[in-house]
Amino acid sequence: MDNITLYVKSEKIPIVQYSEGITGHPCTGAYRVKEIIKNFKPEDKEAMELLDQAQINYKLVDLSDCPFTVQLKAKILGINETPTLILGDEKIKGVQNIRQIISQIKS
Repeated sequence: MDNITLYVKSEKIPIVQYSEGITGHPCTGAYRVKEIIKNFKPEDKEAMELLDQAQINYKLVDLSDCPFTVQLKAKILGINETPTLILGDEKIKGVQNIRQIISQIKS
């Protein structure tokens, strides 16, 4: 099984921390981003877990965190919802359909 690509979307959640700055100088206090957590939509996460559990190697494309050219190519290919699995020439949209395809592959 070559050429398997899963298209998903994520959101970045910044964890913000307040630092007081110099004591006695309230203007020096500031908020700064401590870390950024990447969170996938539940359906996208489930699709990734299904492929991992089935031990299927795939390429993951996060449409929220990729160059514009990759996003444009995906749109041209008709990838207008996530998760979308590209299996050779076949396009499988939605976690329910991906689950059915994986069960067919494994049986």
